[in-house]
Amino acid sequence: MKSASEPGTSVAGPAVAATVRLMHRRHGWVSAAVTSVMALLVAYGISANAQSQGTPTPSWFVDLIIALAAIAAVSIVAGAVCVARLRRISPALKAQAAPIAARHRGGPHAHHYPPRHLLTWVLRWVGLLVIVVVAVVSVPAVVDGTAYLAGVGKMVTFDPVSYQTNCDRVSCGTITDGILETGGAGVSAAWQTVVPLGKPFQVREPVWTWGLGQSLINSDETAVIAIVVSLGVEALGILVLVKMVRLTLNWRRHRRRQDVMTLASTS
Repeated sequence: MKSASEPGTSVAGPAVAATVRLMHRRHGWVSAAVTSVMALLVAYGISANAQSQGTPTPSWFVDLIIALAAIAAVSIVAGAVCVARLRRISPALKAQAAPIAARHRGGPHAHHYPPRHLLTWVLRWVGLLVIVVVAVVSVPAVVDGTAYLAGVGKMVTFDPVSYQTNCDRVSCGTITDGILETGGAGVSAAWQTVVPLGKPFQVREPVWTWGLGQSLINSDETAVIAIVVSLGVEALGILVLVKMVRLTLNWRRHRRRQDVMTLASTS
């Protein structure tokens, strides 16, 4: 699937034009695979880190991780098929097509518009937007980690009620579920380690109880890890936002060119 004719293919033979399109599809699928795998690792890492700190992963976030895994698998398979098809093409034909593919004005970048291969372009943006979502969810962790290190926030009572064991692909860990008494009705919370049940103790209340900010921080080390990991994810999110701005500018330029061409054809 492509949204525009391939540049340079109008003056090339049909075999060369088909090879150029195949090269573009290969690059698009590989880019989609890389983006989706990166987004999958970021989302899974944040989810595993949140669970280790006692913050349950929302069901929609789990569904998002599953969808990313499916996109990554499809992209990898499709990219492998394109690579296999290119290997069956003669070196002479690929030598003719390579310079044309390299002059691709739209390029393989996600911020270019219009896209030359719409499906892989959309899949790449799905992965990139997931990174933005994860970056937004991780912002409270930076705030709460910084507040913990600075000693900001009031002390509240945590009442341990039960134990919960969480496992990932590497290991299992047990946390303590309980009630955080914040002055009004108690709210569910979790402590990252095993503590005696029925013996309340004082903890630092999170400053921003949303997203990853629902975790209770119990040490300077945990606070530093939360800050560093979240800042890394947010840096990726900023890079995606820059791409979104560039995409918007390219889309506006494309629309202006289309309007000029329309006016010229009607005059």
